[in-house]
Amino acid sequence: MSVFDSSFFETKVQMGLGELGLPFTALQLSQLSLFSAEFFKWNSIHNLSAIHSNEDYLGAHIMDSLAVIPSILKTVELGLLPKRAQIADLGVGGGFPGMVLAIFLPEFNYFLVDAVRKKTAFLQHVKGRLQLNNVTVVEGRIEHFAKESPGSLDATISRAFTELKNFIEYSQPLLKEKGVMFAMKSHKITSELEELPDGYRVILNDELIIPYLDAYRCILTIQSMRKSNI
Repeated sequence: MSVFDSSFFETKVQMGLGELGLPFTALQLSQLSLFSAEFFKWNSIHNLSAIHSNEDYLGAHIMDSLAVIPSILKTVELGLLPKRAQIADLGVGGGFPGMVLAIFLPEFNYFLVDAVRKKTAFLQHVKGRLQLNNVTVVEGRIEHFAKESPGSLDATISRAFTELKNFIEYSQPLLKEKGVMFAMKSHKITSELEELPDGYRVILNDELIIPYLDAYRCILTIQSMRKSNI
């Protein structure tokens, strides 16, 4: 198993953030480094992810998560998302993108939802280590969370968790009237878009260039056509 290399990581992250045009503070960089160090420790024991090398982790997890920030901020500019939004990451796994977003978009509140106990235990641990008051870790099935908190969220996000139509089905009970869904995808989803449920539209479809990752990525912003937009 690889050992986390903090000096390599912080240097590369700063370069990657520059490529993405994202501002950051020394505290955010420190928090991301601490989160990553804890991830490597837990991953060596609990197998949170199949990715173990510093290079692959940097591109496939960290930069992949950071690259969606401009698209999320675009929805705020368009009036689709409030400036103090409540967002749920459905099937958050080891914290991507939800925990990374909590560090770099601290004005939002995040609900990190996963049914796997070892993953939610890790997230609860790093929430405490990083002192992130804008994070709530939810262990359990998404359907159960929706029953406990119906219509309470401004947005949901998911990273290749399930097919688009399933993501919409999971998200809808959780969302407020004007809620939006951010679907992160690792492939062109022409066939999935053809199966988009009636009454929904893709407002934005941004193809992403990810620093240190040579792979296709995109993020879709979806909203119900039956709702009053902007």
